[in-house]
Amino acid sequence: MNTLQEIVQKNKSGRRVGIFSCCSAHEDVIRAALLKASKTNTPTLIESTSNQVNQDGGYTGMTPADFAAFVKGLADEISVPLSHVILGGDHLGPLPWTDCDEDEAMDHAEELVAACVSAGYSKIHLDTSMRLASDDPDEPFLTETCARRGARLCRVAEEAFVSYWDSHPDAPEPVYVIGSEVPVPGGDFNAQEMGVTSADDAINTIAIYKQAFADEGLSDVFDRVIALVVELGVEFHEFTLDEYNRPRAADLADAMRKEQLCIEGHSTDYQTTRNLAAMCEDGVAILKVGPALTFALREALFALEQIEQEVFAEMPERWSNYRATLEQAMLDDPSAWKDYYTGTPNEQRIARAFSFYDRCRYYFACPEVVQAHDTLVENLSGNIIPHCLLSQYLPLQYYRVRRGEIRNEAADIIWDHIGDCIDGYLQATDYCGVGAFNYEL
Repeated sequence: MNTLQEIVQKNKSGRRVGIFSCCSAHEDVIRAALLKASKTNTPTLIESTSNQVNQDGGYTGMTPADFAAFVKGLADEISVPLSHVILGGDHLGPLPWTDCDEDEAMDHAEELVAACVSAGYSKIHLDTSMRLASDDPDEPFLTETCARRGARLCRVAEEAFVSYWDSHPDAPEPVYVIGSEVPVPGGDFNAQEMGVTSADDAINTIAIYKQAFADEGLSDVFDRVIALVVELGVEFHEFTLDEYNRPRAADLADAMRKEQLCIEGHSTDYQTTRNLAAMCEDGVAILKVGPALTFALREALFALEQIEQEVFAEMPERWSNYRATLEQAMLDDPSAWKDYYTGTPNEQRIARAFSFYDRCRYYFACPEVVQAHDTLVENLSGNIIPHCLLSQYLPLQYYRVRRGEIRNEAADIIWDHIGDCIDGYLQATDYCGVGAFNYEL
């Protein structure tokens, strides 16, 4: 039994135990997650999506092997034992190849899943919830289709693990997450309140997948399916959020308590610690978060830029111009935000910088934005940030600098601010069941 199975088992026993999943490929975010793991001696789950990382490089330019090496390199640098680092693949399936017919799209998806397992990913979300070019748009898209395709990918993952295990005999067997009722990756730009999956639909989905696994000769493997993705009535929008509503999800939670699977919660970003704890109590043992972490990163960068402009008020030629550079990159290529931000020009301007959708994260890797980020960090390195300015713009980090808990360095301040978001997840999940810290929800 691996770490995730143990956490799920504790949750299924009625304890408020879970784990947060860091769904980001940004170095600052992953560092922050690993620093928290080091400080709290808890496991950390880091996942890449099929759009971020795939055999073709994704939008990060990394293959699964590259991403695994990247994360492990950071863990080694921070002195986090690799046994505490769990790699996962999110939305693994034909998502990047929906313009292909089934045979071609699924061939690509098989290659992706095999690459992830071969790179040491031990948590695999089988997501075949999207229509492909050969699917009839006039016919219902059935759960049976998703399950059949998902079981096919699971078989490939199992075959890849046999080869991986030959050279990594201590590697845990992969665990799987199923389910297709989930908002689109990155946020749903339908402004209406999200629904909640019905109890009957959840139970039927599990039964259909179980049969599909049996049909593929994977009945024993279904014991390693640990979670079902469902809609919990939570989502983030351009300027608003859907709060978790326990009464709305009560029937679903009651039904899932009787199943061996826990719930994996997608789009838990921006929920309060109390909401996250309630979700965990209701059987959501895996809480996924991504945009909220890069949102916190952006907050820290914008705040530090305000400090930079005060410190170098007489030398504007030294300014990083981070926000202006990010804004220009988004204006030069609106493809990642134009479908999300549709208000007036001023509303779009505000949204590009501050929206909960956090579409600006798709521009963090642009060379000019990376350069501005590095200039900002360099300008505010060397313990030069006046405490009074830090108090003005990042008050929590100000007190931690005073207490000697973090260094007065831009990079450390960024990671610590992201860590404040992570703290809510650690508290809500009782620190993966460790529960050795004093905290109030």
